[in-house]
Amino acid sequence: MKKATNEADSEVRLEQLRRSARIARIIERLGRLDDGTLEVLDRMTADALVGVTEQANPPTVSRRQFLGAAAAGGLIVALTGGLTLWQLSAAHAAALEKEADRLRRIIALYEEMDALGLDDVVIQGIQAVASLLEIVRDGASRLREAIRGARAALQDFQSRFPTLQSSMRWLQDTLTTLSQRLTALENEINGVLGLTSPVAETVGGFLSRILDRLPGTFGRQVRGGLERLGEVVGMLPALAQGLYTRILEPMNGWFTARADAGLNGSLVNPLLHTVLDPAEALAEKVMELATIWEEQLSAPARQAIARREAIRVEIARLKEGGI
Repeated sequence: MKKATNEADSEVRLEQLRRSARIARIIERLGRLDDGTLEVLDRMTADALVGVTEQANPPTVSRRQFLGAAAAGGLIVALTGGLTLWQLSAAHAAALEKEADRLRRIIALYEEMDALGLDDVVIQGIQAVASLLEIVRDGASRLREAIRGARAALQDFQSRFPTLQSSMRWLQDTLTTLSQRLTALENEINGVLGLTSPVAETVGGFLSRILDRLPGTFGRQVRGGLERLGEVVGMLPALAQGLYTRILEPMNGWFTARADAGLNGSLVNPLLHTVLDPAEALAEKVMELATIWEEQLSAPARQAIARREAIRVEIARLKEGGI
């Protein structure tokens, strides 16, 4: 609404400038007209004003009277269907000259102010900031998409915690059972051999005693398999111990469902809420800033400057005397 009102006011001012320019040109040309032309002009203006006034016979003004009054600071006004020349006093003429001088100085100041090149500076600044904001907006858009991808991956990882927690419990239960079976095996072997050594050290001797009691041909056939079996059994205690100390104990509680414990409390939730959420909010604000800049500043400023340029062209045309 305000923009439309401003444009309407500008059009009114331009129309007033056009009218003033026409009047000035007419007055300037009158001194070069002969009596016959002035008589024709008198009748034409009288006929043009018939619809405005009821007067049928406008007063006739001679060329000498007309030009004499105009030279002394006269003013031509349309009145009662004709042209009447009102003789202004010297005081009125001086007042008009003073006002004209004031207006000339105001116009000179406006021209000086316009010559500062503010429009060019504004346009260059808008273009510089716009190019930078475009780069920032593109980066913010890419950052937002990366953040959303990272959040989805973290939430997918978090959704697998119950399964991983269940797997850890299964592994722990299996290792407990394996340790119990190995202890039982160790006790049995030590009882047979009369030793108190770990099963990894005694299983080989136990299997050798079995092989010594097998028939010769059969013993040779199964010796290799039993020796490999002894090696596997001998590795089981170290395997069980390694799984406990290297996996179960370090990862104990990692996959708990509590928000403030395990990986939820030390990794996932801090990343989600203290890194990704603020980063996404920042990216949104940057994109919003770029939109506000374009819609509320850059575009209106360019439109206003384009309108100012159109007004300059119109003023230049009026100065040259063309309407």
